Amino acid sequence: MLALKDFSENDMKSIMNTTVTVVGAGGLGSPALRLLTAIGFGKVRIIDRDIVELSNIQRQTIYNTKDIGEPKVEAASTNLKMMNPNVEFDQLCVSIREDNAIDLLRGTDIILDGLDSFKARRAVNRASQELGIPYIFAGAVEYYANLSTFVPGKTGCLNCLMGGAEDNPENTCSQVGVTPTLLSLAAAVEVNEAIKLATGREPTLGNRLMTIDSGSLTFDFFDIGKLDDCPVCSNLGQSAIAKTDEIVVTQLCSQSYNISPPRIESLNLEKLAQKLDQSYSVKTTGRAILVTLAKGEKITLMATGSAIVKGVETADDAIRLYELILNEIA
Repeated sequence: MLALKDFSENDMKSIMNTTVTVVGAGGLGSPALRLLTAIGFGKVRIIDRDIVELSNIQRQTIYNTKDIGEPKVEAASTNLKMMNPNVEFDQLCVSIREDNAIDLLRGTDIILDGLDSFKARRAVNRASQELGIPYIFAGAVEYYANLSTFVPGKTGCLNCLMGGAEDNPENTCSQVGVTPTLLSLAAAVEVNEAIKLATGREPTLGNRLMTIDSGSLTFDFFDIGKLDDCPVCSNLGQSAIAKTDEIVVTQLCSQSYNISPPRIESLNLEKLAQKLDQSYSVKTTGRAILVTLAKGEKITLMATGSAIVKGVETADDAIRLYELILNEIA
């Protein structure tokens, strides 16, 4: 970077003093994390709720086959640390949502989007506005990607652009796929915007929407703006989001279920494994516990209290098994 004619030592120092949070360590987050680490951003916070699957590895390039079954945040930080040991990593294995987004994102300077749902993005967008943190938005499926940079107080926000857009279950990566080359292109644009923000430059995608079609290799730009009556960024007053005391369950692309407790825990995995081993088949990876039940259902329990449940048909079944395991270790 320092060999570039318009990049100074002060720019590099600014990057080294910047904390970036990547929300989602999957197809978009994976190449973004590699670039952020190689460039040398001082602290990288990784938020993801999933574990590594074999099917991930062809497009999620920070993982190896030895990481299968591991929480993505832990595997990512371990592998990236070998690339650049000077970067500090903060791992949060949790599902981000409206009632916890502010707490999870507080203290960061820039947010990078690696998400796959509008519901999660709306939570990030709202927290971005309330905390005054720039949010670099990106979404990708098949051969198409959309990107924009939202800077609180200077540009519109995701709600101005997308409104009440809902997730379409028939237009997800698991249903229609996504090309790995598109993910690398979109992630590179995100990191380029992060460099500009970190060094005090104007982001290229402020009040602009960038679209990428990697099939025809075309890039288009559209001017966008701030809605005067936007309920999120118009300063008309936002109602507070009440924190939930309920378990939240989300179906993942891998046909498994993520379970998120009401608050982040700090579980002693070694002791829990010893208790559970009396009743179930238990495998400890050091970063998670894999519990296999009699009928073949599998529960991966993380130290945060989050879990991935596989081998069940419904969300209710996932919660039931999660609560069964919790009762065993209570």
